[in-house]
Amino acid sequence: MRSLEIGRSRFEASHWVCFDGHRLPFAADGFDWAIAACVFHHIGPAEHVALLAEIRRVLKPGGGLMVYEHNPWNPLTTRAVNTCPFDVNAQLISLPEMRRRFGQAGFERTDCRYRVFFPHRLARLRALEARLGWLPLGAQYYVFARK
Repeated sequence: MRSLEIGRSRFEASHWVCFDGHRLPFAADGFDWAIAACVFHHIGPAEHVALLAEIRRVLKPGGGLMVYEHNPWNPLTTRAVNTCPFDVNAQLISLPEMRRRFGQAGFERTDCRYRVFFPHRLARLRALEARLGWLPLGAQYYVFARK
């Protein structure tokens, strides 16, 4: 609840809702898009499919879900997560596993890409990233699907 209070005080024009972790407090077919950025590694793996299915429930037909996650196959990402106090109980999920969970939640087609290959020092190489999405060494990845 403290996080909601902070959010409300900082972003007064936004709408904040408490989620019980199981059922989103919204009607079915109400949203065009949903995004979860680096959230699922903080949620127990046994809960992923049910949560993805619940997000799917509130999406309109044709609505999209995009999940960004840290890539456990990138050694620098793994090191960063393993040394971050905020991530003390994090469980990183591979892209193939997240894609499988999307399928189990009822999403039929997914688009997946790896991202963030070059640190700030190598920023001039970032133009190459658009061509490297297939390479499982990016620091993060995304899985995108439509209902």
